[in-house]
Amino acid sequence: GSWNKSASPGGATSAVANAPPSAAAATGRCPFHANYDAIRDELKLIMDNPSWDDGSLAPIFLRLAWHSSGTYDAATGTGGSNGAGMRFQNEAADPENAGLAPARAFLEPVKRKFPEISYSDLWILAAYVGLEVTGGPVIDFQPGRVDHPDESYWEQMSYGRLPAAEKYCCPHLDDSNVSSSLDETGKVKGWEGLCTHVRNEVFYRMGFNDQEIVALLCGGHVYGRCHPNASGYAGPWVENMTEFSNEYATDMIEDEWTLVSHGDTWLDAQGSAELRPAPGNRQFVNQKKGVTGDDPNQMMLLSDMILAWDPDFRPILEMYAEDEDKLKVDFGAAFKRLTELGCGFP
Repeated sequence: GSWNKSASPGGATSAVANAPPSAAAATGRCPFHANYDAIRDELKLIMDNPSWDDGSLAPIFLRLAWHSSGTYDAATGTGGSNGAGMRFQNEAADPENAGLAPARAFLEPVKRKFPEISYSDLWILAAYVGLEVTGGPVIDFQPGRVDHPDESYWEQMSYGRLPAAEKYCCPHLDDSNVSSSLDETGKVKGWEGLCTHVRNEVFYRMGFNDQEIVALLCGGHVYGRCHPNASGYAGPWVENMTEFSNEYATDMIEDEWTLVSHGDTWLDAQGSAELRPAPGNRQFVNQKKGVTGDDPNQMMLLSDMILAWDPDFRPILEMYAEDEDKLKVDFGAAFKRLTELGCGFP
């Protein structure tokens, strides 16, 4: 894949970046005095990119912002988008950040043109602009994030803060019979452990509630696709993966999902090779062996399906499947909060 373990170049570009983050953040104003309208315009110019995935950089910018923010730990106040730590090797090497080097690289020319914006602010603003131009929520941007001058911040950090798609599920050993890892109700054995990981170890750790969790996943996973050479999973969640909708919620509830692994080569034979995950991984797909139809290739991770399986998550999922406008409002609010965690904004 295009991912390598070296972080994208470029450290602090201003003396302000060496001041303690709290100093800039406490004033609630940006220390850089950047022209955000001009930067927004520049980001809109690069957003459509026919050479990238499905023609838009919005999904990968969204993921970059999510993963730079999703390291926040409310108990210790560490992590979060402030600092842009993924420029450095340790955070870039987190397995969950595989495939994000291109997102950082696409933003380098913008950073060079507008050196007064911090990387941390730029990564978040790029996601906001991406959401805006694809029909998603319009989020009010609060600047003032300050980049880490070096990697010393990592001493208080650790891997495992970002969600893992199959954590605590029973391992699957027989690649020729992946359905053996399903219980009698069609859920993956051990799914309750995965649900606890996503809910408690990841999102509750940041301070989110169940409704915010479902809103974030429904709004975030409508965008983009997984890549076997990066995450190890394969394909898009929805048919229209470059525009905002509640399609993720509706499809999860309404479609029939089949568990597959790397050994399910029938996918290739049926024109669904893009849905076959890397060796050792499992995911759900909307295709069936021996049944060819007109359905576009779509997948769901095991960590997606917990929204349909968990009795507390499911009613919220059903609400968003019925009400796209509510999802847009709730996702916008939750994503703003996610991207401001640990920034010290008032």
